[in-house]
Amino acid sequence: MKTPSQLIILSLLATSTLFAQAPASASGKPLAISGWSVIGDKTQAFGPKEEGEKITFSGTGFGDKGKNEAAFFPKTELAIGDSLELSAKVTFSGVSGMGNFRFGMYQKRSKDHARGWMGYTAYAGIDKKFPKGGLFASETGNDINFDTATSRVLGESQVPFKNVKDGTYLLTMTLTRSEKGIECEASMAGGSDSNTILLKYTGIDDSSATTSFDALGFSTHQLLSADSISFEEVSVNLITP
Repeated sequence: MKTPSQLIILSLLATSTLFAQAPASASGKPLAISGWSVIGDKTQAFGPKEEGEKITFSGTGFGDKGKNEAAFFPKTELAIGDSLELSAKVTFSGVSGMGNFRFGMYQKRSKDHARGWMGYTAYAGIDKKFPKGGLFASETGNDINFDTATSRVLGESQVPFKNVKDGTYLLTMTLTRSEKGIECEASMAGGSDSNTILLKYTGIDDSSATTSFDALGFSTHQLLSADSISFEEVSVNLITP
């Protein structure tokens, strides 16, 4: 029969073993986002207009041709096990086309931000060339802008594709570096029915052009023809084991 003191020691040992075996929980670090702009719009004719935490791009002729909006965060190298998580609410107004829209996370390479973007692009909106959309990975040494589709398609939408219309959408993208490469997930939901999922992608890039990231990119393609686009509750978090 064990004495009370022996029982206390055994209890402490069991508790110590339990905590030693428990996995460490992941922690998140928010990254500061700045430098909102339309790439190539040196006069800032299309904004941004900032109202609190709301960022809006619009103006005469904004929807006539495709525009690439961007924002930047501190350059972040992903170690194995690390993730970058993007979340944002995006509101479109005055959509009159087929609804093409693209978004993603990248590493920029040119000072004017006009070319040399490497990373991942999620495609939204119906296009005859991409009836099931596409999750695109940039080529190594890419020297063009971020919204141009490449031959490296990591996956098609796992839900039936739908057009982008006027309304507010929640978009997400997560990039995780693993032993396999960069694992990418992306989704977009909302619009007139907040429960409608427009796209859902998952894919693994085993030959990633980059493992560091410092930019967000959004493309309001000319087929979207939106009069304005607004961003709210935009966040990028670095998740580490």
